[in-house]
Amino acid sequence: MEKDRQVTNKKESSHNTKKPSSPPTEGELKDIGLLQDALNKEKEKSERYLANWQRAQADSENYKKRTEQEKESITKFANMIFILNLLPIIDDMDRALNSIPHNLKKLSWIDGFELIYRKFKAAMENQGLAEIEALGETFDPSLHEAIAHTDGEEDKVIDVTQKGYTLNGKILRPAMVIVGRGKSKANEVED
Repeated sequence: MEKDRQVTNKKESSHNTKKPSSPPTEGELKDIGLLQDALNKEKEKSERYLANWQRAQADSENYKKRTEQEKESITKFANMIFILNLLPIIDDMDRALNSIPHNLKKLSWIDGFELIYRKFKAAMENQGLAEIEALGETFDPSLHEAIAHTDGEEDKVIDVTQKGYTLNGKILRPAMVIVGRGKSKANEVED
């Protein structure tokens, strides 16, 4: 038992006694320097990995945004082509309604046709289609296409031969118009 106490005491004393800190040896300094270099290299490597990951994430988000914009652009273009193809039908319906003799305008089927026309135009307006106001307006080459000049107030639209339309604020088809060129010389002599 005595021996066991001595062994236990030796163990306890070895745990309780601390060596005074001594300066690191040359070999330990080398090891510390190597470890710091390795740590710095790993930090740089992890920073590069993080930057690459962040770039890849940003590229992925930009790709998603770009594809959404392309889808939206394709949809708008398809709608524009579809509505552009419907404009001759609107023109024909408009001409048909304007050419009905006055004595037939009271018939119920004419009223039904006018109702269908109004609903059709309302559906197109809900898609962003708007008629370009031209008659009596000052000629604007960005909105109107002059097909002729005639006597009348200078630079004013005298007649509309084909209606123009915008789609969501962009010109889909300019209005074909006849523009006034001012009074004729014969009219000036009479005045």
